[in-house]
Amino acid sequence: MNNYNLKDIIPIEIIRENYIRQLDKGISKEQMYFISDDLFNLGLTVYSENYNLDSIIYNNLSESMIDKNISLYPEQMNLIQKIKREEALIVSAPTSFGKTFCVFEYIIREKPKNVVMIVPTLALVDEYLKKIIKKYKEVFSCYKTYINFDNETTYDYRQNNIFILTHDKALENNIYKSIKKIDFLVIDEVYKLQPEENNDRVLILNLAYYFLAKKAKKYVLLAPFINDVLDKEKLEKSPALFKTSFSPVVNDVIVEKITDKSQRNLKIKELIDKLLGEKTLIYFPKVRDIPKIVNEIIVPNYEKIDIEDPYIKKFIKWAKKEIHDDWYLVKAMERGFLVHNGQLPSNGFRLYQLDLYENSNQFNILLCTSTILEGVNMCAKNIIITNPSRNNASFDAFDFYNLVGRTGRLYKHYLGNAYYIKSPENPEYNKDMAIKTIKFEVTDNSPDFDFHANENNDVEEYKDFINKLGITAEEYKENIGSRYKIRTIKRIYNNYLEKKEQLLSELSIMNENHERGRGNLINIIHHIISKDNSNKKEYIINVESAIINNIINKNRLKFKTIINNVLKSFRNLNIDFIISVTMRLKSSYIENEFYSICKIICYFLKCDEVSEQEINIIHSKILSNIDYLYFSDSKCKKVLKDLGIYEYDIDKIVKIIGNDKEDIQEIIKLLKTNEFNNLSYISQYIINRL
Repeated sequence: MNNYNLKDIIPIEIIRENYIRQLDKGISKEQMYFISDDLFNLGLTVYSENYNLDSIIYNNLSESMIDKNISLYPEQMNLIQKIKREEALIVSAPTSFGKTFCVFEYIIREKPKNVVMIVPTLALVDEYLKKIIKKYKEVFSCYKTYINFDNETTYDYRQNNIFILTHDKALENNIYKSIKKIDFLVIDEVYKLQPEENNDRVLILNLAYYFLAKKAKKYVLLAPFINDVLDKEKLEKSPALFKTSFSPVVNDVIVEKITDKSQRNLKIKELIDKLLGEKTLIYFPKVRDIPKIVNEIIVPNYEKIDIEDPYIKKFIKWAKKEIHDDWYLVKAMERGFLVHNGQLPSNGFRLYQLDLYENSNQFNILLCTSTILEGVNMCAKNIIITNPSRNNASFDAFDFYNLVGRTGRLYKHYLGNAYYIKSPENPEYNKDMAIKTIKFEVTDNSPDFDFHANENNDVEEYKDFINKLGITAEEYKENIGSRYKIRTIKRIYNNYLEKKEQLLSELSIMNENHERGRGNLINIIHHIISKDNSNKKEYIINVESAIINNIINKNRLKFKTIINNVLKSFRNLNIDFIISVTMRLKSSYIENEFYSICKIICYFLKCDEVSEQEINIIHSKILSNIDYLYFSDSKCKKVLKDLGIYEYDIDKIVKIIGNDKEDIQEIIKLLKTNEFNNLSYISQYIINRL
C-alpha cells in the first residue's frame, strides 16, 4: 500500500483551474482530443464537448430544455435534481456557476404554476425578462409574467404565472402578505438577510422571506460563498444546503500596490491604459467618485473618440439637451467610457449603458458602483477595484470576492482578472475567508422581527414607544408599519418633537394662506428625516429640500430645468454635485423614504390631535404630487417605468395602449405593434430592444 502525504494531494479545484488556464492560452484541436478525457472527468463537459465518446453521450443526455444549443454540466444537473427533491434549499455557488439558469431550467422541466422571484435590482429584473420574454419566449409562452404586484388586482392562480419583483416591490404595501399562492419561490442574493443593526431593509427582507416562505410549496435561496446558515433548522421547512465551489471560469486577483492613497488616481490611469481594448469594469465605492474620476482623469487624458454609430451620437446629443451639457456621463461617453450606478435618471439609461458595454466594440470600459455586485451578469474580462469598500464601510472577503467573481464568462473569457489597487491601509484578502457562515434575522431573536412576525406585542422597545404615543400595537402596525426598525422610528419621532412647533406654525400659515408654496414645509420635513441619519450639514439639507420641491412639481419638470433652478439659488455649487443629488433624490429617495416618512409624520400629528385640515396640507401639497409623479395609481404605468420607458413619455404611450394592462407579455406586444410619435430617444430605444 502506498503512503500518501495529505499535504501533497492537490484539491480538485486547483486541478480544474489549471486546465482552464491551459484553455485560456489557446490549444489546438489535437490537444483538445488529448485532454478531453480529463476535462470530462473534472466536470468541464462544456469544454470537452464532442471530443470523446463520453462527452457525446453525456451532452445529449443533459441537453437543456430551454436552449437546445446548451448542455448542462454535471454540477448543474445535480443542482436541478436537488431542487426537485427538496422542499426548501439554500444554494451556494460561485458567481459564474449559472445558478439562475438552473432555476429557469427547473421551471421549464417541472412547470410549477405560480412562481415568485425576488431580486435586488431592476437591472436583474431586466436580465430575467431577457431570458423569459426575449431569448426564450417560446419556451416560457405558457406563463403570464408580471414585474409588479397590486393588492387590488385579482390574479388567476389557476394559470401559470411568474412574478419577478425587486425586494422593494415585494415590500411595497406589504404585498408579501397579499400573494395568495406560491408553488415555487426564488430569492436571489439571500446573504442580504443577515442582521445589520442600522439597516432597516434587512428587517423588511426577512419579513418578506418569512411570509413568502410560509406560503411557498417549494423555495430556493441563492447566494455566493455561503459555507452554511446558522439555525437553518428554525427556518420555514428547514432548508437543505447545496454547496459547490465548481466554476467553469477562473478568477485571478492581481494586487497593484501603491505606497500612498494619493497615488490611487495615477494607478487607475495606468490600468486604464493597459486594459483599454478589453472589456473592463472599474469599481468605485461611491457614486460621487465617478464624476470626480471623469473630470480628473478621463477628460484631461483621453481625446473625444470618433463615434461610429449615428444612434449613439443621437443619444449623446439628446442627453445633453435633456440632462445637461456638462453631465459627467456625457463627457465619459464622448471619450469611449460608460457609466452604471443606481442614480441614473431611469432604468432605461442603465439598460442603455449595459447594452452598449455588451454589444459595442467602441465602449469597453464601464465605470460602476455596487449595483454591479447584485447579480447582473456582465461580460467582463477585467475589473479594477479602486478601493475595497462600499460608501464608508470596508469590504470583508465575501464582498471582495463577490466583486472579483464579476470577471470571466462561460464561452467568452476563460480567465477573469481583478486588479486590486491596494494602499497600505487597505486590507489583504484571502479567498478562504470569503466563504462564511451567516445567520438570518429571522432566527436572530430580533425584537423588531419578534414584534412584526411573531405578533409579540410585549416587546419592550415597542411597548414603551406605543405607550408614549397612546396607541395600541395594532394601530402601530397599521399606521407606522414594518418598513423601519423601532430605533429609526424613535429617531424620527425625536426629530419630529424638536421641529414640531416649527412644523405646526408652517401648517397653520399654509392653512390660512392657500397660495403659500410648499418649499418651507418640505425643508422642515426633510430636516426631520435627515437629522442624525448621516453627517449632512444644514446647508446640504437645504439644497436637497430645494431639489425635492422642484422634483415634486406636478408639471413634471425636466432634469435640466430642475438643475438650472437650483443653480440660481445655490450659485457656488458644483454642477456634478447638483446633477448627482437630483438623480439620487428622484430615483429612489422621494418615492420610498421621503414618501413613507411623510405619512408617518402625518400619523404623529394625528396622535397629537392636530386638526385634520392641517394634516391634509401634507397630503395635498406633497403626498398626492408624489403619487401622481411616480404613477402610484396605475399598474400599467409602473410596468412601463420599470421596463425603462422614460417617465415623460408614459402618459403618451398609455393614451394609445390603454391603462388596464399588467401582464408584461401583453404590454410588450402592444409596444411593438403600435406607433408612437415624439417619444424621447431612450423610450424609443427601450421599445426597439424588446
